[in-house]
Amino acid sequence: MADNFIYILSEDDIDDMFYNLCVEKLKGETYKLVPRRLRRGGGVSQVRRYLPFLLRDILHSGEVESTFFVIVLDNDRSPAHPAHHPIPHIAKLPKTERRKTCRFCELEKTALEILGADRNAWPIKGAIAVPVQMLESWLLLISNPEEYENEASLPLFAWKSMPLAKIYYAPREPENQLKDLAGIEKRKSGLASMEDFCLHCIEQLSPDELASLSPSFVLFKNQIDTW
Repeated sequence: MADNFIYILSEDDIDDMFYNLCVEKLKGETYKLVPRRLRRGGGVSQVRRYLPFLLRDILHSGEVESTFFVIVLDNDRSPAHPAHHPIPHIAKLPKTERRKTCRFCELEKTALEILGADRNAWPIKGAIAVPVQMLESWLLLISNPEEYENEASLPLFAWKSMPLAKIYYAPREPENQLKDLAGIEKRKSGLASMEDFCLHCIEQLSPDELASLSPSFVLFKNQIDTW
């Protein structure tokens, strides 16, 4: 049997690992990761910078059997596809937050411009992942769905210590945010690192259960199901 290969362009190495394993879980197949090196922890700006280069490489390579790609950005309080509703009380946040547009639509627009308007005619099949609000949202729903209920019930920020979180929650002190909560779940599971916690969550992942709790995961899963 031929090997499957996957390009993943994401914000950091942990994301690369998670999405590679997530695709394997969804498809029941193994995929060899083709590295696309960003600087470690390159974040949103690096993904945006390198995306056209990856897509043009794919276009110029032409059709390659058993090869796929995934592009990943955290949502980070942007209006989420497809409803594009703004987050509650967004007027409390700075203009840079209020001006954010849908990141899924942004990535899809770039892909359609470079690879062509017909996704079925792309040289290799791909998917866009924009978890609301970030990967830790999915990890929390996988690891403790009884506690966190659904995507809409989760907090909006990475850390409670973030200035944006303090502005949003003022005059109250911010409650634990997504990375705070993920750290708590990691420690409860007796795990030493976020890599270990991601592996633990992949082992626990039930795609149908997560899809019932997370519209952003449904959007990702539906794309992978077409491969």
